[in-house]
Amino acid sequence: MKAAIEKKLISGIIVAIVSVLAILVVLLFQSGRQQDATAIIKHTNDVLYQTQEVLDISQQYELGVKNFLVTGDSVFLDSVRLLEPRLPAAIARLKALTIDNPAQERRIDSMQRSLYNSKAVLQEAIRRSHGNDFNGVAYLIGTGSTTGYLYQARVLLRQISLVEQSLLEQRRKANQRTVLELQGILWVLIAAVVILALVTLQKVRVDLYKEKMARERLNRSNRELEEKVRRQTGNLQASEEKYKTLFYKSPLPKWIYDLETLKFLEVNDAAIQSYGYSQEEFQRMTIVDIRPHEDLQRLLEDVEQLSVRLETYKDKNWRHVKKNGEVVFVEITAHPIHYEGRSARIVVVNDVTEQKRSEELLRHLNEDLNKRASELTASNAELERFAYIASHDLQEPLRMVSSFLQLLQKKYKGQLDEKADQYIHYAVDGAERMKALIMDLLEYSRVGTGKESFGPVDTAAILSEVGEIFREKIIAARARIEIGRLPGVWGDKVQLTQLFQNMVGNALKYHSDRPPLIRIGVKEEAGYWEFFIADNGIGIDPQFFDKIFIIFQRLHNKSDYSGTGIGLAICKKIVERHGGRIWVESTPGEGSTFYFTIVKQP
Repeated sequence: MKAAIEKKLISGIIVAIVSVLAILVVLLFQSGRQQDATAIIKHTNDVLYQTQEVLDISQQYELGVKNFLVTGDSVFLDSVRLLEPRLPAAIARLKALTIDNPAQERRIDSMQRSLYNSKAVLQEAIRRSHGNDFNGVAYLIGTGSTTGYLYQARVLLRQISLVEQSLLEQRRKANQRTVLELQGILWVLIAAVVILALVTLQKVRVDLYKEKMARERLNRSNRELEEKVRRQTGNLQASEEKYKTLFYKSPLPKWIYDLETLKFLEVNDAAIQSYGYSQEEFQRMTIVDIRPHEDLQRLLEDVEQLSVRLETYKDKNWRHVKKNGEVVFVEITAHPIHYEGRSARIVVVNDVTEQKRSEELLRHLNEDLNKRASELTASNAELERFAYIASHDLQEPLRMVSSFLQLLQKKYKGQLDEKADQYIHYAVDGAERMKALIMDLLEYSRVGTGKESFGPVDTAAILSEVGEIFREKIIAARARIEIGRLPGVWGDKVQLTQLFQNMVGNALKYHSDRPPLIRIGVKEEAGYWEFFIADNGIGIDPQFFDKIFIIFQRLHNKSDYSGTGIGLAICKKIVERHGGRIWVESTPGEGSTFYFTIVKQP
């Protein structure tokens, strides 16, 4: 800013000097022009004076001659003789003054001839007067010749004088214009210098104010910078202290090694305690010395790559050898740093030996679990095939037994004693129950795990079909079914129909003395649909909530409620096949609410 102000001052001074020089140049130029005009005016005045002198000499000469002729006094001739040499000299001086004006020269020549002619006439009159020829003198004077020549000369002298006076007037006016121009130029230059001085002074004042404000801002910035540097210095010191604390007091082993020599530069207390080497021993070693021999090639390859790529390195598949020979698995995190002017890396070591052992154990467990799962899957598949085959093959002899027992009951009813009829009834009832068990077991075995038959399913349409199936039971029990708005789902239509059929059938079967009220609805969640089927039946004791979904588990006597105990187990298997779960909430005597979920289309 100061340099800018000095530059502006210098520029203003230079402009002022140039303006003063311009004024001086103008003054000198105008002075020259004034001198020239003065000289011209003087020259014109000289011409007028000389013209008047010629006129005066000619008039005195003529007057002297006439006085002599009138008086005869020779004194007048003496004065005439004195004037004779003055006239040519005066004419010569007049010619010299008008040598630059050809028109004036011509007038002077004409005037000179007229004067010389007049002089010749006057000389002739003097001569005749000496000869006492007064008549001749009177003739010469009387004819007016002398008067005519002298008149012509006077006219010419007057013209010369008028021309010179006109020139004198023009030159005086020109001189006045020059003076006015000079004054105008001087005033303009003076005004320009004054304005320039004022502008320069104002700019300098503004710049000085700006410099003052800039200096104040600079001082304020310097103070802020000093404060910031002070804080940063304090923060840096605190950071260094924190770094030292984090490095040396860290519970994890840490060290710094040279990228070029691979030597340990710094080692913290945790590394010394963990590896068993002292600080001095570490500083005589390299990172190669704590590696198993079979890991050295990989180590050298990694070090070579890290010397080119200065980036954070992390790997948990390394092994270290402690001083006592123990080999441990470690996870290494290495960051590039500059330490005492050398390229180095700071390394954080995390012992993952137990984690590796746990992972290895977990891997063996997973392998064993996968093996057992495969065996269980094969066993389940075999069991399902066995159940299907067994139930299918058992139906034929059971059907034969049941048929012959029914024929025996029908043919010999009333012919045997009451005990025999009771035995036959038990046999027929057992065969029918065995047949129902086999049929339910067959249905249970048919609920597979594959999803080849999955597709879009309209659950509202399924409930409509189920309503038609149970129409007579619904009318007989005076039941009322309330169905909310149901969605379309992704699943096996046949199995979902069986699911809703079993759930609605149970609600109709296990009703209380009140007319059955069954409510069916759904709630949408993020990834699945949650259905519910609520009734006002006899309810279920909470201790049996899990038992009712186990195959062949019954809570009631077969004489009270018919069934095989497989229905809810089939429902559970269908729901699980559709990626969901099933559960119940109930209060004895108040009814039950069964919930199940079905995942949305993937």
